[in-house]
Amino acid sequence: MNNIPSKQNTFDNQKLVNFFLFLVLIISLVTLVSLYASRGVRHYGPDSTIVIRKDVFEDTNLIAKSAIVYDINNQKVLYQKNADVPLALASVTKIMTALTALELLEYSNVITIKKEFLAQEGDSGLLSDERWNFRDLLDFSLVASSNDGTASIASAAGAFINRDNQALDREAFIKKMNEKAAEIGMSTARFYNETGLDEPNGKNGGYSSARDLAALFEYTLRNYPTVLEATKEEAITVRSNSNFIHRASNTNTSVNEIPNLIGSKTGFTDIAGGNLAIIFDAGVNRPIAIIVLASTQQGRFSDVETLTQKTLEGISQE
Repeated sequence: MNNIPSKQNTFDNQKLVNFFLFLVLIISLVTLVSLYASRGVRHYGPDSTIVIRKDVFEDTNLIAKSAIVYDINNQKVLYQKNADVPLALASVTKIMTALTALELLEYSNVITIKKEFLAQEGDSGLLSDERWNFRDLLDFSLVASSNDGTASIASAAGAFINRDNQALDREAFIKKMNEKAAEIGMSTARFYNETGLDEPNGKNGGYSSARDLAALFEYTLRNYPTVLEATKEEAITVRSNSNFIHRASNTNTSVNEIPNLIGSKTGFTDIAGGNLAIIFDAGVNRPIAIIVLASTQQGRFSDVETLTQKTLEGISQE
């Protein structure tokens, strides 16, 4: 007798194949939805295989009045100097601005540069009524530390807080920044504007401790790592929706001096002095945050480079 499969067997086999194909499709869809829902969230866990020699930071001389070196994986302070003293932040503030805006806007939202925002201190080359994709304007504003761009983002995002009239609202946005800081656990932080510029009345634009800033950068890396991507570049070139090309040189002139830089943000005003906050990878998936506050305009870079080098020198395998 010929071993010819019956039509029923063939039909049953085809049903089994279709079932498995359907199962693979469902698993793939669930995976894609999970990845989208996570919005780039990264998960870092304790790693005890790498330790820092306890003596490596001895005789560390910094210009900065305050500093911290923080191991994000193990949530451990490796070095600190006056790390709980609240100090003026200057443009390091823009990281909190970025986080707050990301909870109100989508990267695809379009932002128009209003004439009144161009009155901010500094000229980064933005044009009145120029239209920008939010993602591009955010990258540009963080790399160039653009006050014009940051004010535009804050005002547009503030409009989403007051959905009834969609009016530009910086004050509502700044209130939201302070709420976000409290949510993260930044007990010493207070923000008075979205740029970090000194206020006309002689008050600083916002303050925080180095320890709280380390918490802010950890939160950013874990939840919105794409915010930091452009800030590790020496320069970026972006095109606005109005078809104007803009080049932004990084205000962190030491980006090429920090190995495996993940992200950074500078700050400098008369009140704040020189500030610099970075995250770099000290190994494989070993992010370290370094914050220096109240240094000098050039001293902030040498301070961070010193702490980076000492961290790398002190790493040893157990």
